[in-house]
Amino acid sequence: MPNIIVDPNEAVCPDFAAENFATARNALINENVNEEVAINILTSAWRANNALDREVWNRQRQEREEEQALMQRRAAEEQQQRAEAREMEEEAIRREERRKHKNKYTPLTRVPPPSNPPEILPSYATARLQKGQFVEMWYFTNEGMDYALKTSTTTDENAMVQTIDRDGNAMWVPAAASRGSKSATDDRDLTWEQLLVAIPRFLDAIQAAQWTEERQAMMTDLFAKLQAHPFRASKDPLDRVALLRYLAEQRRLWHQAIDAGTGAWDIGILNEHLMRNATDAVRRERRDREDAERARADAERIKLVSGQIETRES
Repeated sequence: MPNIIVDPNEAVCPDFAAENFATARNALINENVNEEVAINILTSAWRANNALDREVWNRQRQEREEEQALMQRRAAEEQQQRAEAREMEEEAIRREERRKHKNKYTPLTRVPPPSNPPEILPSYATARLQKGQFVEMWYFTNEGMDYALKTSTTTDENAMVQTIDRDGNAMWVPAAASRGSKSATDDRDLTWEQLLVAIPRFLDAIQAAQWTEERQAMMTDLFAKLQAHPFRASKDPLDRVALLRYLAEQRRLWHQAIDAGTGAWDIGILNEHLMRNATDAVRRERRDREDAERARADAERIKLVSGQIETRES
């Protein structure tokens, strides 16, 4: 159907009686149609065609209006989508800003300073626990907590450093997870007082790191059985040292076995054979230290006597 450009509602019916329509009239005049009838026929035909044109025009106008409304809706929807996308992008930027600089956005409560400072675990320890890795119990002692307080505001948690994994591959890790304290000591070198302070903090930390309930229960068993072991109440201080040595060796070996991919065992079950080995090692080290001290004392005495002899001879 042809597109109508001029509104047919504004068209005026021609005067078919005029001279310029004589040819059209004459084409209709015959023995049954006179000039007046011919004029009426032409007028009726024009009006019929004009009515059809008005219908087409009205449909075209409706289609144009519907198309324009559709375009307006689409434009509005696209504008809304752009606005929502911009808002989502801005919200993502705000979330990333809050994540990177969370200290700026920590909510404040209208309460006075606490009487006791909050306990802050070292970033190094929490980062390793998040990965299920070994970390010395020292980090959960009072000394380790003091270290955390001193370093918590001096390390950029978003800083990355390059390190080498156990397969020899270079990898980037958070700086907080790569540097421990030079003051950290092995579990065997802790005192029992330090260990008893560290245990509840360690158990809370592995729970916060979402270790499995099975592993949390295993660690709880390990510490409980060590505290209930007969060596704990022994009058011989070396027996208590042996318990710490056993703890240090078995915790580290358990993590090493997991890292090696060979699987691990339940260290909540004490192995008395290994406990005796730990005791023998502690006593052997004590004897070696005593022998070394005696040897040093003997050497000092020999040196002193030799010096006195040389003095008299001179």
